[in-house]
Amino acid sequence: MPFICSRRLTFSLALSLSLSISLLLVSSLSLAQVAKIKKPKLMLVLVIDQFRADQIARFQKRFLEPQSSSGSLGGFRYLLDQGAYFPFAEYGLLQNMTCPGHATILSGTYAYQNGIAINEWTDRNSGKTIYCVEDDAYPLVGPNLKADRVGISPKNFRGSTVGDELKNSGYTSKVVTIALKDRAAVLLGGYRNDLALWFDYEQKAWISSRYYRPDGKLPTWVESLNQDIAKDPIKELTWPTPKGEGSGTSLTKNISINEKTIKSMAENFPHKVSKESVYSLMLPYGTELTVNAAIAAMKNLKLGQSEDPDLLAVSFSNHDYLSHNFGPNSREVEELTVAEDREISRLLNHAAKTVGMENTIIVLTADHGASPTPEWLKAARVDAGRVDEKKLENMAEDFLQTTFGKPKKDKWLYGVSEFNFFLNVPNIKAANLDREEVGRKLTLFFRDKMPELEGIADAFSASDVRNRSLPPKLWEQLILQTYVADRSGDVILIPKPYFIVPGPTTTHLSGYSYDRMVPLIIAGPQIKAGAYGQKVGIIDIAPTLAFFAGTTPPSGSEGRILSEILIDKEKKK
Repeated sequence: MPFICSRRLTFSLALSLSLSISLLLVSSLSLAQVAKIKKPKLMLVLVIDQFRADQIARFQKRFLEPQSSSGSLGGFRYLLDQGAYFPFAEYGLLQNMTCPGHATILSGTYAYQNGIAINEWTDRNSGKTIYCVEDDAYPLVGPNLKADRVGISPKNFRGSTVGDELKNSGYTSKVVTIALKDRAAVLLGGYRNDLALWFDYEQKAWISSRYYRPDGKLPTWVESLNQDIAKDPIKELTWPTPKGEGSGTSLTKNISINEKTIKSMAENFPHKVSKESVYSLMLPYGTELTVNAAIAAMKNLKLGQSEDPDLLAVSFSNHDYLSHNFGPNSREVEELTVAEDREISRLLNHAAKTVGMENTIIVLTADHGASPTPEWLKAARVDAGRVDEKKLENMAEDFLQTTFGKPKKDKWLYGVSEFNFFLNVPNIKAANLDREEVGRKLTLFFRDKMPELEGIADAFSASDVRNRSLPPKLWEQLILQTYVADRSGDVILIPKPYFIVPGPTTTHLSGYSYDRMVPLIIAGPQIKAGAYGQKVGIIDIAPTLAFFAGTTPPSGSEGRILSEILIDKEKKK
């Protein structure tokens, strides 16, 4: 009898705790409101790669009207008019880039959980560089692909996504992800994605991998897309000089453009690019290709046509390509954003006709921002510049050899990537050294040298993470949410604001606001439109979508349901 009472008590406590957690998740929602949440037939997630938080506000006057007199829907302004707009949604990451950003959006997790801290890392035992979505077990699928190409799958991702949880709940939902970049498509989808589709620059065709297409064949509708691209008689693209002054916020003269870019498409408008050139994808042509593929997926897979929610996630990779080459303050980026507005309008209108906006939830966000061009800032007397990683690597190797002697072969360091320094573990073991101690000594070396290291704000090691002896406040929080023991560097440097690596006109690899903050818009029939000033995280997208879809949040979900954006129908009456 006591045993039975104990079990009843345990069950009672568990039920009470479960109800408390549920009430906490729905926050200020009334039970009547929760009961009336309508599942969407389509969840459309739009990601613009390297879309900095200011770009909607800067270019807003140039966007289409929310809705035309004929009833046609606009792009950004339609979403702003109908949706909840958070201008400064945050990534809680130390280093913001494509792989970590896309891994966060539909998982609701930080890198320390999902395993994707940076775009690529070094295997400590082999010295091999590992790309975030590479997997030789799943070769590529597409026309005329070389056999030596690296395979692709979500193997390196840990946990689940909204799409995975739809499947785990037993729904018959279809989940499709599309982007010019393989890493964007793969990481948005997770493990149970029906199809991830990305664009091959060499063959100028949409491709996938055997992870998604075990038979080694593309769907017939994708083959048709590729045939249309191949048959296109236009071999050269012309991006004409734009008319008018634009928004008035963009540079009149570009700064520090890559020499290869200038040679391929000229420094200023008009830009002429061969379709055979990878640079052609930077133009609005890349956006058009992406929307064509998204609409084809909707038509052929009948997305949004069944009772269970379908998920289509689309990432516009070419915004990132263009901004890296011309900078986020360039007129080129402004004109591309205007073109994206038109293409997003085309996609929204297709969804309106086939699914209905009353059955669709739309999310628009970005995977990271970008720094203004440091040369432009420096000319305005801002402390900005570039940090030579190769020089830092040489300094580190010299220090390690001075301290520990020469290793038996090669070097003490495999190399450095995005300020992550990777130690050669076999050499350390051969010398009977402690890996963490080597990392600590290298960190102290950088800290001692910091006054003469232009552009470096701080340094920390794997040992500092383990012992919580980290740089303070924001840095500590971002580091703990980002660091992945077997993938992040043994030593990591934190750059000063507006200091980037040589090479691109701009880049994104920091935790500063210009890299960390992006716009977020969520629009749908039960969303209360308006601009919201609350602090919000990108990790909040996944649980909010899961709430609407009637599924479990992703396995490691750390965000909250954005209850403040939901219309209370009871109050409305």
